[in-house]
Amino acid sequence: MVDYLRLSDVMIELSRCLVSSAGAEQTLVLLCDRVPEVVPVRGTGVMLADKAGDLRFVAASDDRIREIEALQIELGEGPCLRAYQTGERIVAPDLANDGAFPRFAPRAVAQGLRAVHSFPMSVGAEHIGALNLYDEKPAPFAEEDVATAQALADLATAVVVHLRTAEQASLLTAQLQQALDSRIVIEQAKGRLAEQRGIDVEKAFEMLRRHARGRGLRLHDVAVQVAGGQLRLGDDSVSSARSRVQARDIDFARCRRQMHRFRQAALIRRRGQR
Repeated sequence: MVDYLRLSDVMIELSRCLVSSAGAEQTLVLLCDRVPEVVPVRGTGVMLADKAGDLRFVAASDDRIREIEALQIELGEGPCLRAYQTGERIVAPDLANDGAFPRFAPRAVAQGLRAVHSFPMSVGAEHIGALNLYDEKPAPFAEEDVATAQALADLATAVVVHLRTAEQASLLTAQLQQALDSRIVIEQAKGRLAEQRGIDVEKAFEMLRRHARGRGLRLHDVAVQVAGGQLRLGDDSVSSARSRVQARDIDFARCRRQMHRFRQAALIRRRGQR
C-alpha cells in the first residue's frame, strides 16, 4: 500500500533538485533511497544510458541491489535492460518460476530476491534508462503501486533531462566564452604587432599565424605572448637576415683571399719561366 503522505514529500524533494546544485547522479541516489519509503519493496536501482546508448549503473538503495543491477549488465539480460530497450514496464513477479530471463533469474533468487518490476524512463520515443524495484517475496504489484512507481520514474526522468540540458548549456556557454576570450587576445596581439612592425593588422595576423604554424604552436598561445610583450615577432627574421649577410660577407672575403693566392702563385711561375 502506498504511503501517499510520504509520496507527496518525496515528490517535492525530487522536484527541488531542478533548482538545486544536485547533479543527476545525486538525484537518482535520492530516488533510490526514497522509493522503499513509499512503495512496499525491498530495494531500488536505477540505470541510465550513456552517449553510446549502453546502460550503465547509476544508483541503488543498497549493496545487494547494486550487485544485481551490475549482474544484468554483465549478462546482457534482465528486466531493466528489456524495459529500457522496449520502453515498456516489465513485470517479473516470481523469478523462481520465470522463463523470460533464464540466466539472470536463478542468480537473483540466489541473492534472496524473488520479484522485479522495471519501469522505463522515457521522454517521448527516447529511452534514457529504467527504474527497478526489487522484493524478497514473489508478489504482483498492486495497481496503485504500479502507478506510483511510474510517476516517480517519470519525475526522475524530467529532473535528469533538465539537469543534462542545463549542464550542456553551461558547457556551451563556457566554450563560447573561451572562444571570445581567445579572439580578444588575438586582436590585441594583432594591434600590438602592427604597431611594432609598422604594418597593417592583416599582415600582423599573417605573421602570427605563420609563426604558430612554423613552430607547431597554438595561435592563441602565440597571441598571449605577443600581447603580453614576452614575444616580439620579426626580430628572429631580422637576425636571420643579418646572419645571411654576414655569411655572404665571409664567403666573399674567403674568395678574395683565394684569388689573391692564385695570383701570387701565377706570378711566381712566370718569374721561374724567365
